[in-house]
Amino acid sequence: MKPAGFLCKIDKLGRIVIPKPLRNEFDIDTGDTIELFTESDAIVMKKYAMKCVFCGSSDDLSELYGKPICAACLEKLKNL
Repeated sequence: MKPAGFLCKIDKLGRIVIPKPLRNEFDIDTGDTIELFTESDAIVMKKYAMKCVFCGSSDDLSELYGKPICAACLEKLKNL
């Protein structure tokens, strides 16, 4: 991990503000969803991107029973 050069304080409700330069760098906008992961002794944040539950693609997604599925996998399911 590379240092970003920002220190952020956690408020009374447990929130932090992601500095504008980082939001710009990672194309994070108001209302976007962020995933949180743990990695040994670190908390890692990543902008959430829906991916097909079968192949992991993020192209041409739709939903099937509330789960994201790409057009290619949907076509394969139709042919079963």
